[in-house]
Amino acid sequence: MNGLLIANKNQESRDQLASLFDQSEYQVVKADAVANALEGIINKDIQVVVIDGHYDEQNIVKLIPLLKKCNRNISIILVSDEMPIDLERRIRKEGIFYHALKTAGEDNGEEIRQAVSYAFKKYEENTTIQAATRRKEKAMFPIKSMLSTIAITLMLVTPAFAVDTAQTYSSGILVMLLVGFCGLLIVAQLVPAVLVLFGLTKAAVQGASEKKQASGVK
Repeated sequence: MNGLLIANKNQESRDQLASLFDQSEYQVVKADAVANALEGIINKDIQVVVIDGHYDEQNIVKLIPLLKKCNRNISIILVSDEMPIDLERRIRKEGIFYHALKTAGEDNGEEIRQAVSYAFKKYEENTTIQAATRRKEKAMFPIKSMLSTIAITLMLVTPAFAVDTAQTYSSGILVMLLVGFCGLLIVAQLVPAVLVLFGLTKAAVQGASEKKQASGVK
């Protein structure tokens, strides 16, 4: 189940924010501090964190990367009053998912619900992409190992088959085989062209001979 953490020092505000998700499919966890729910974040039982209330500017900047280290895919939504533009840039740089402003006299519950919904979708997408990447890397590992083994084997075998260095030609037998194979490919490409040219020459000779015979008959 999708785990949603709502952290706010004020219990009334915390309960009010949690009530926005009473009818949702999320498993809502309430705490007066994010630190009290770190275990759920580390175990990935909580995928989205909503931090609501007033926090020290320096602490919030330090908290975001800490949560990212616990779970790099976690989505962090910050609900607060207006803050200095420099601070907002810093928290966005640290990887915050969304910043919702508390609007006096206006219900911004729908905005927060939509932000949470999109955060869960983004979490699932990132998790799926990373899982696919891990499967691809796991599937490619045997191939990489095989290629590495072949490369090492060739490096060890080539000197063993190398001819006497006193001779003018000093390449190994594997190099000779490679050159011979390339030569065969080139010959195979030239054979059709030679056959066509031979056919055209033969047809031209026959045509000239027939014309000569026709002229003699007349």
